[in-house]
Amino acid sequence: MTTAMPTMLRRLLTASALAVGVASFTPALISPVQAAVPKVRGVAVVDMQKVLNDTKQGVTARKKLEDSSKAKQDKLDGKRKKLEADQAKLKNMTGDKLAQAEEALQKDYVEMQQIYMTMQQELAAQEGRVLEDIYKNCQSVIDKIAAEMEIDLVIIRDDTTVLFVQTGLDITDILVKRYNQKYPS
Repeated sequence: MTTAMPTMLRRLLTASALAVGVASFTPALISPVQAAVPKVRGVAVVDMQKVLNDTKQGVTARKKLEDSSKAKQDKLDGKRKKLEADQAKLKNMTGDKLAQAEEALQKDYVEMQQIYMTMQQELAAQEGRVLEDIYKNCQSVIDKIAAEMEIDLVIIRDDTTVLFVQTGLDITDILVKRYNQKYPS
């Protein structure tokens, strides 16, 4: 038993030394890594709907879109009236003539639906191009405003995503004024 005791004592001392060694390195191993997060100097919000409604370029673009929409709607209304007139004529027809007229009317109706879908796609594409141009122009104006006011973050104000904003953080009016100066129409 005397030989067993020194072996046990050695194991105990080795385990103790190992525990002390691990304990001294543990804080270095488990200390949290801290990322350098830059301090935000300022935050602002912009109401893009107001920008679209209040800038000269936005008003002009909306007028063009409305005119284009009205022209397309007038064309569609003309087709619809013709279809209604053709459908009214069906009451006086019978037999093969009625079947042929119904078939022609069905084709015209499908054609009118296709025209409607095409017009909707054209209007959506036209609106998309206009919005893209205005957003790009806003970006250049906002960059300068942000630099002057030491703002690091500008958020688009939207009732579904921004629940509360202090009045002083909204720079929409400044943006509209500067936008109209830089892009008069």
